[in-house]
Parts: sequence; C-alpha cells; structure tokens
Amino acid sequence: MRKEFNRRALLLSAGGSLALAAAAHAQGTFPSKPIRIVHGYGPGSNPDTIARVISPSLMETLGQSVIVEPKPGAGERIAAQYLMTQPADGYTLYLITGGANVISATDPKPPFNTLKDFSYISMLTQFPFAFFTAANSPYRTLKDLLAAARKNPGKLNYAHSGVGNTLHLAVEYLKAKAGIQIEPVAYKDTGQQIADVISGRMDVAISTFTSYTAPLQSGQLRALAVTSKERWPLNPDVPPVADDVPGYEVVSWLGLAAPAGLPTDIADKLSGAAKIAVTRPEVQNRLKALGNEARAGTPAEFRARVEADYAKWQPLAKFVHP
Repeated sequence: MRKEFNRRALLLSAGGSLALAAAAHAQGTFPSKPIRIVHGYGPGSNPDTIARVISPSLMETLGQSVIVEPKPGAGERIAAQYLMTQPADGYTLYLITGGANVISATDPKPPFNTLKDFSYISMLTQFPFAFFTAANSPYRTLKDLLAAARKNPGKLNYAHSGVGNTLHLAVEYLKAKAGIQIEPVAYKDTGQQIADVISGRMDVAISTFTSYTAPLQSGQLRALAVTSKERWPLNPDVPPVADDVPGYEVVSWLGLAAPAGLPTDIADKLSGAAKIAVTRPEVQNRLKALGNEARAGTPAEFRARVEADYAKWQPLAKFVHP
C-alpha cells in the first residue's frame, strides 16, 4: 500500500512538473495562435483605421495573424466590457482610446475602471480633434459658429460619436468656456455622421482628422478649428480653438491594452512589437497623413499617461453628468 501511494505521489509530482514546464514553454513561445484587437467604434473610425494601419507590422514582428474586430456601441463601453471577460493571456487586446478613460473618470457608475481593470502595453498615437462643417456652410470660421450659437441658443447642433466620451466632453467643455448652447447628437456610425454633416443636417461635428480625411480632401467638408493648444504640425492650416476661446485644449491618444493581470513578459513583448510598428517609416507616414502623431512607449509609461489624464478629466464630470 505504501509503495502504491509513493508511486502515485511520484506520478502526480512528475505531472505537476510537466504541467509547469509546458506552461513555461507556452509562455516562452508567445504568441502561438492569432491575436485579436478589439475596439469600440465602427468601420472607418479613427480606432478602426489605426488598428488596420499597425496590424500588418504587428503580424510580421510577432509571427501570427492579427485580427481587427470592431465592437461598436455605447461610446466604447461594449468593447471595454467585452475585454474584461477575456483571459489575460495576450491573445485578446484592446485598442483603447482616451475616451474610455474619460468614461471611467466621469461616469457616476462607470462600467469599468481604467485604473484597475486593464493592463497597459503601449501608446500608439496621440492626436487632437477638430470641428468640421459642410463646404457650403455659412460658418466659415469657428468664430462664425460661436457667434451664431450665442445669437440662437439651443438652435444649432453638433455630431459626436458617443455620450460621455472625449468628443462629447470636449464640446461640453467648449460650451462652458465659450458660454454657448449647442445641442449634441450621438452617432454610432461614422459614415452616417459624415453624410449628415455634408448635407447640412448637422451644423458641425467634432471628430478626428483620420475619420474625415477623405471628405476633406474631396472638398465636401472643411475644418474650422483644431483642439490642440496651438496649430497641430500635421494640419498646420487649421487654427486652434484657443485662438477664439483662450485656454482651451484637448489632445487624446490611442494605445494597446489587455485584461488586468497580463504577465509582464507578454506585455513587454507586445510593447516591443508596437514600438517597431509605429517607428517604421511607412507606418509613420500613414499615421501622419491621418493627422496622428506616432507615440510608442513602455507599459509603465502608458499607465502613467492614463493616470495623469484620469486626474485631469475627473473634475470635469459635471459637464456631461450635471
């Protein structure tokens, strides 16, 4: 009986050692299967476009397919909550935007906490937003728009991509600083939003240059102002909002995150691949053409940026949740 017990103990011990060895080997060979990048916006949106710009380089560096999966809706909440159901193994990543951080910092009952629920891998880009209007709009400048809004409070409208995200908050912030009233309309579909601005159904939209590049180049739309403090080097012809509303500034970012608990070595490997991706000249040129500044970094650097922005946005919750 004792010999049988010892034999079983030895087998269990050996099995445990083999399991540990297998786990170590699997971790050492990461990735061993395709990686998915989910994001919270529709086709043609800034996150969708950027994900598709960087994924071929990630694929080449990591030696596995990288699949982009839009999960649009609820201002990024659907994608973020989906990520929280996935294992922290590096095979499901989240192209997180500064908007998710705004939701976490300002929503009275946030569905996720960006400081606790995610592991951070690397920033990819940073960028301002801009105000766009139809080419035949009566508003030739931001000053024209502000004057019309003051003269007709509540009569003008603006398009944005989701209640409580950065774009929404950026306009509410402008309204508070400029003393105007302009009504928000949230869009799930970027294409429909652009169509409604071109047709004049919407007076103005706030979005990224990425999403509006094609209609700008075709002359169907024009940019009134950019939300960076000064003229954005990648779009130098567009004046800053701060020219008409002193002190105004909103600059956001995109980056790669994963569920909380991602092993450090996997985070570092993914961060290294992201850095390679955004420093390649062809990727940088594409990002620049889309109004994005390439900005890679370490997991610790990305988390520090998230924490700093969280502290910046939290006091502004009253603008979207009075």
